[in-house]
Amino acid sequence: MPPEALVQQDRARNRTARIRCRDGDHTLELTDREVVAERLLRTSRKHSFDPEADVDWDAPQDPDVFYMPPQLVSLYETPLWDAMSHRRRVELSKHEVCSIASFGIWSEMLLMQSLVMHAYRKRYDSEHVAYALTEIADECRHSTMFARMVRTCGLRTHRPRAVEFQAAKLLGVVYDPMPMFAGTLVVEEFTDAFQRLTFPDEDVQPMVRQVTRIHVIEEARHIKYAREELKRLVARAAPARRRAAAYGLARATRFMASQVIHPSCYEAVGLDPKAAKRAAARSAHRRATLTWAFRKCTGFLDEVGFLDGRARGVWERAGLLAPITGTR
Repeated sequence: MPPEALVQQDRARNRTARIRCRDGDHTLELTDREVVAERLLRTSRKHSFDPEADVDWDAPQDPDVFYMPPQLVSLYETPLWDAMSHRRRVELSKHEVCSIASFGIWSEMLLMQSLVMHAYRKRYDSEHVAYALTEIADECRHSTMFARMVRTCGLRTHRPRAVEFQAAKLLGVVYDPMPMFAGTLVVEEFTDAFQRLTFPDEDVQPMVRQVTRIHVIEEARHIKYAREELKRLVARAAPARRRAAAYGLARATRFMASQVIHPSCYEAVGLDPKAAKRAAARSAHRRATLTWAFRKCTGFLDEVGFLDGRARGVWERAGLLAPITGTR
């Protein structure tokens, strides 16, 4: 089929939808599921990696080299940070990278479970399901890659607190795709922002740079898949249903942002975990960093009506979204 025919066919399978928000109507461009999946599958065939072969796991780890850019470390520009030696700062960066990786493994397991439930309800011979299964394979590799990175750093992964760990089991009982895809975006776009600063930084450990580069390239497809599916789901949802899901997502994100750095990171460098956590929470730099990290996600969520109603206030109070000036 000539390229011109493909373009015309794609246009025929595109449409727009309008959703009603309190700040006015939002228009969404909707692309057919199969068109999106076909494109993502083509990209997956061209740009996929094997972490066993594509990461130099034996690369030396210089004790004076950070494991992520220091401005991303939770205590950066706080009195606690100022009082630390260079090597203690490096050590804290290592523990925080591994904490984020542990959180990533846990969240990717929840995502894989949800994607299986999603694929189970769709047509098995569709490209949409084929890509869902492809993404699950990607996430399996990412989880094993993160786990190996933690081990290579000489550390161990950890689970969330018992309450969150047990509560997350309930996500496998009820299938609700709208909060599922929205939650996927929150986690993936947050980690993506940190990693896009990490992998090109020549002042970061080479092994970590290689891991984050792989994750950024492959995760871009996952973000596209989740965004397009969320737009389709929002277009069919009643405003009250959408606002309820948005509020629940905002509360969950606020909690997630406070838990991604495990208290053991602070203990490992001789700090009181409670005092260090308070210092991070009060840090203007940390709040600005989180707002920055979520900026692409919140921009998209605003577009699809997920900052409508009470949800926006939760994001703002958590320091994850800058308030709209002149309206509050």
